[in-house]
Amino acid sequence: MNSLAIEYQLLDDEKLSKAEADLASSAIQAMEMAYAPYSNFKVGSAVLLANGEVVLGNNQENAAYPSGLCAERVALFSAKSKSNEPISCIAVVATNAKGAFADAFACGNCRQVMLEYASQEVQKSPIRVIMRNHEGRFLVLDDVRKLLPFTFNSKNLG
Repeated sequence: MNSLAIEYQLLDDEKLSKAEADLASSAIQAMEMAYAPYSNFKVGSAVLLANGEVVLGNNQENAAYPSGLCAERVALFSAKSKSNEPISCIAVVATNAKGAFADAFACGNCRQVMLEYASQEVQKSPIRVIMRNHEGRFLVLDDVRKLLPFTFNSKNLG
């Protein structure tokens, strides 16, 4: 039998580095502007590029489900539409319909998009991931590849 283990840190906000705390704060700011009238599950994301620029995204729901888009993909697509800079880190936060912390664990589609950018030639170092959980603590992974260990990428197409 084979097994798989994922290493991550579980940190209180005061244990985050200053850059990570600032990125999480930016994600919270983005979350406040989320358009989530159907689920009332608001998600915010902030992408830190290698040049120090921060790009925000939030979930955008639509009555014609599944026409909406997750916060992570909004931020990532926006970042890559502006710049070919490598991505250093992505932070994700969420609140539920009651306004309480919610697990902000990236969905499969968002994980796949993160991995696509992680495998780009311009990306020389791993993309760090910070996700807030329902307790307000942060799961920190040093490499996005840990979120989706059996990846599908361009090598699978050939």
